[in-house]
Amino acid sequence: MQLTPREFDKLLIYMMADVALKRKAKGLKLNYPEAVAIISAVALDGARAGKTIEDVTKDAGAALTKADVMDGVADLVPMIQIEAVFTDG
Repeated sequence: MQLTPREFDKLLIYMMADVALKRKAKGLKLNYPEAVAIISAVALDGARAGKTIEDVTKDAGAALTKADVMDGVADLVPMIQIEAVFTDG
């Protein structure tokens, strides 16, 4: 299978998010890369599903709480930027 660099990056995000969600389900607090992966995957999925930018932003912002992450991680993630294709442009 030949993947473009962008496709490889997306695959890596989804793989990291999958591992992070399994750790979260076990009750483990997430570190910075795990938190970013989950939030990014939620945003990418929302864009793929045809949601608006506003809805994706809302869903991604609600994907995790401070209780889900290790101490200090929430302060490290004030904003996440991803490249996604939205149906509304």
